[in-house]
Amino acid sequence: MPSEPAAALTRTEALCGALVRALTGDATLQWSGQTLYQGTEVVPLRAAHQSDASPALPDQRALLDGAALRLRWSDAALHAQHAPAEPVERLVYELLEQLRTESLAPPDWPGVQHNLSARFLRWCHAFTESGLTETSLGILLFTVALTAWTRLTGNEVPETLSDLVEATRANIVADIGGLLAALRRHRADQAAFIPPALALSQWVGQAVRAAQAEVPNGSASARRRNGFALRLHFDAPQPPPPPVATSGASRSWDATAQQYRVFTRAYDREVDAAALVRAAQLAEFRAQMDQEVIEAGFNVPRLARHLHRALAVPRRDGWRFSQEEGLIDGSRLAQLVSDPQDKAIFKDELQRPAMECAVALLLDCSGSMKAHAPSVSLLVDVLGRALDMAGVAVEVLGFSTGAWNGGRARRDWQRAGRPEFPGRLNERLHLVFKAGTQAWRRGRYGIAALRRPDLFREGMDGEAVEWACQRLLKLPAQRRILMVVSDGCPMDTATHQCNDEHYLDQHLRQVVAAHERSADVEICGLGVGLDLGVFYRRRLAIELDTPLDDARLHDVAALLMQGRRAAGTPSRRG
Repeated sequence: MPSEPAAALTRTEALCGALVRALTGDATLQWSGQTLYQGTEVVPLRAAHQSDASPALPDQRALLDGAALRLRWSDAALHAQHAPAEPVERLVYELLEQLRTESLAPPDWPGVQHNLSARFLRWCHAFTESGLTETSLGILLFTVALTAWTRLTGNEVPETLSDLVEATRANIVADIGGLLAALRRHRADQAAFIPPALALSQWVGQAVRAAQAEVPNGSASARRRNGFALRLHFDAPQPPPPPVATSGASRSWDATAQQYRVFTRAYDREVDAAALVRAAQLAEFRAQMDQEVIEAGFNVPRLARHLHRALAVPRRDGWRFSQEEGLIDGSRLAQLVSDPQDKAIFKDELQRPAMECAVALLLDCSGSMKAHAPSVSLLVDVLGRALDMAGVAVEVLGFSTGAWNGGRARRDWQRAGRPEFPGRLNERLHLVFKAGTQAWRRGRYGIAALRRPDLFREGMDGEAVEWACQRLLKLPAQRRILMVVSDGCPMDTATHQCNDEHYLDQHLRQVVAAHERSADVEICGLGVGLDLGVFYRRRLAIELDTPLDDARLHDVAALLMQGRRAAGTPSRRG
């Protein structure tokens, strides 16, 4: 699968995430995988015209414009307090509240107003093309939605849609005309808007039930036709949101003035991972990986070309002379005098793509990652090879601990009288699977050490991220990218027990924030079955329970190929 669609979707999500944060002023909002998050909580988009939006940028922008206005001008608690339980009433009630907030878009936001109007009309046309308006229930719901939109926003209805609903509108205007006028009158006051909104919702619900009594099968035909769904969101269970990493406040962190502590560094190690594995076993692991790569049939050269195009930067490489446009070549002016018809007196700069990028892949080698080691090692091997072919300097690093439950560091703390708030309390182990200065044909053997099970213990992510960043900064590159591959939050039993469970989380967040501010290293998170948005603004969640394929490999590469530091918002792939 080509990477362009995945990269385009990632860019769209980045743009839309920035848009909704700008409109609301809420920096915790993220748009990822057609899901809006406020911190780690999912923000539901319940209005009928907010469902089934295409991934095209106009629909995505309109969707997020509407969500931003809802967050700004709707009290969610007040809205939920009065929400009806019946599905049809709830459908109309949700639609009316969304249209109310969309109608409040300020006049000096013409782009937002245009986006919202265009999105609603696209939904209307999809509704009519589905054939649902040919049913009595479908035309009733469509007419109420379109009429409410017109009254609340003041927008004109296209002639084709107006002709379609005219007869139905004439039949119901005597019953609901006063309610529509009240909706328009109170659109800036949510509390005053709720009574007429509920009354209109109840009227529609009663009309639908009356029609269903006469035509028992009408309900089903009015919900879905030709792939278009008029979803009654509230009478069926919603799919669970993807798992999201969570964090929280740390008493120990606050008590130590938010300064990371390490009880002892006496047992910390940085080692070549290949040196921890017997040569014969390492060769066996490497042979297994080579066979798996062959069987999977990855198209590494194609991936390398995509990476090179995305990560290389243009550099001047001399001049092209005798051109008919460009910069005037002073040495050819005499020729112009002697032959005024000769136009080849210009020159152009020659540009060539130059790779000035370094990438570090930092692997979480905590115990929970052991089950994913074969897939992660294969992913890192193929991605690293493609990066190397593209001319990128590649480091493959890992982090674990030298012992379980604190090891010698904890014993030293116990002998010292168990002082309060000791900070990190384990033997740090940093692993170099492949150094950035090492040729790939030699370094690839070290990656096979990732398949040794006893490397996986516990981990202190913040220290590992800082270590990886410092290594990257020593490499000769203009752009440096760190991808952290992890399946959860920082975890070290001894440190958690003797401080608290979020102490290491806070340090990781501090480290990432510091590098985001300095803009020296771009940091992104690849979550294995988990959204790591609480730690990394730029992230991707993937599943590795099934064999790795080109599609997911290109998704991961797209995370690396996102724009420079400004493109720091997330995406998710299953």
